[in-house]
Amino acid sequence: MNKVSRREMLKLMGVSSVGLALAACAPAGSAPAAGGSGASSATKAPVTITMIESWFGVPQYPESIDPVTTAISKKMKDEGLDIELKSLILADHDTKYPALYASGSDFTMAFDAPWNKMNSLRDQGALATIEGLIDTKGPKLKEEITEKIYNVNFTKGHLYGIPTAFYYGGTGGALYREDLLDKYGADKPTSEGGWPSLESFLAAVQKNAPDMIPFVNVPTQSIVSYGPRLRALAPGVPKTGVVIPDATSDWKLIDEEEFAAEVELAKLVRTWWEKGYINKTDVPFSGTSQNSEVDYILPGKAAACVENEPEYKHVDYTKQMKSSNPDAVLGGVDLTGMRAGKVKPMGALKQWNFIVFNVNAPKAQQEAGIAYFNWLAGSQDNMDLWLMGIDGVNYKKEADLKFSEIAGVDAARNYRRQWYVSGISGRYQRQPADLPQDALDALKFFTTEDNWVFNPYESFEADTKALEVDSSKLNGIYDEAVHGFMSGQVATDEAIASMKKQLDDAGRQTYKEKLQKQLDDYIASHKA
Repeated sequence: MNKVSRREMLKLMGVSSVGLALAACAPAGSAPAAGGSGASSATKAPVTITMIESWFGVPQYPESIDPVTTAISKKMKDEGLDIELKSLILADHDTKYPALYASGSDFTMAFDAPWNKMNSLRDQGALATIEGLIDTKGPKLKEEITEKIYNVNFTKGHLYGIPTAFYYGGTGGALYREDLLDKYGADKPTSEGGWPSLESFLAAVQKNAPDMIPFVNVPTQSIVSYGPRLRALAPGVPKTGVVIPDATSDWKLIDEEEFAAEVELAKLVRTWWEKGYINKTDVPFSGTSQNSEVDYILPGKAAACVENEPEYKHVDYTKQMKSSNPDAVLGGVDLTGMRAGKVKPMGALKQWNFIVFNVNAPKAQQEAGIAYFNWLAGSQDNMDLWLMGIDGVNYKKEADLKFSEIAGVDAARNYRRQWYVSGISGRYQRQPADLPQDALDALKFFTTEDNWVFNPYESFEADTKALEVDSSKLNGIYDEAVHGFMSGQVATDEAIASMKKQLDDAGRQTYKEKLQKQLDDYIASHKA
């Protein structure tokens, strides 16, 4: 791979701070020890490590992040760790993030996930294997991950990122304007009632606030994917149109539009579209940056949307929304039936969020990056600084791993790094001192092992390189093929027929046959 110049890297990143970009490209010094105390050597420059930030779960403002990374770097220096932390927010992350690997840039690490770019970057040889680095530089980090989680997250014999764990599984449902539900006298949606129980609220919004979208349903955040959660996230490459409907009984792939739970929800979303409850986007949305919460809910353009773990996340979203709408209150409800006990859902030991390391970064940076996360895992104070920001500025520490907000701080721009993009388990993230009971109950549900069913073949990892030609064709057509099915903008039977034709014409059945063979071979060799 060819190295880019510093000027080219700055242009590619789309950042405004020349000093920051130059620091990110600066030659690194010697690798630090995993820990230590005492003053730093006066003759040795610190190793600069650069974190490319996630596009969510952390404020997208350098002025919010930079004071925290400065405080972290100072604390490390005071404790004898010669590491300087830098943070980069990419404009057009979806395009520029993989381009930085291809350019040979030597940034250190980034948030990524199998559902994003991680698998393809791994197959391209862009990600460093880190198990050896953790063994030598990260004993506290390994302990924090836990042996159970650590071992399951190896792929093809290697660990390609720091797995970030907390929940065994999560719910799915709606984030909605609870203040409007009360104001308009609508029925409260319930886990027992599922998605249809939200209709009373949607009808009330339509009647009383005609300029507001009752429910946002975009193909990238559609209720169609939020049925009973015994479905396995389809192994192999995302966006290929194949699923395993029940990973507890039979690892047999089927065409996605033949999955009964999805078809039922596609029919529901179609009726909502016909009734005018959901947004009517005329063309398929391309890309991954559209965000229902940020683009629709927080500005007050819509009254409800799909959300993961909504009965917990509504608390933080309410704080953000009140910065622009003080009277707004958001509620959250599981609509899959999990919390009502209608289904015992699929849990996971294999994680879906990671901190990955750039294979092009100098070895000293890679070692320093692991040493940094090892340092974080060494104390709650360190993890508080990374996750919560500066005590007394971004939050106030309270007893029993709780926190309270600082009066007058804009929640929409305040520093807060959510655990799932942090490389640190969520069990170390402080919870609000005023966290309501429904959110406390949700956390207990997510983290109680007995609530979940586990997949005996969870460690299966498809040979995606062998599927690359087939999967690339399907990836290229998938968003367009599923648009009508996921959005409700096309009658369900017609949407299914169109989806089937487009995906099959792109070679889905051949892809499915090859992937099924890999699955069958894996199961045959792991029956014990």
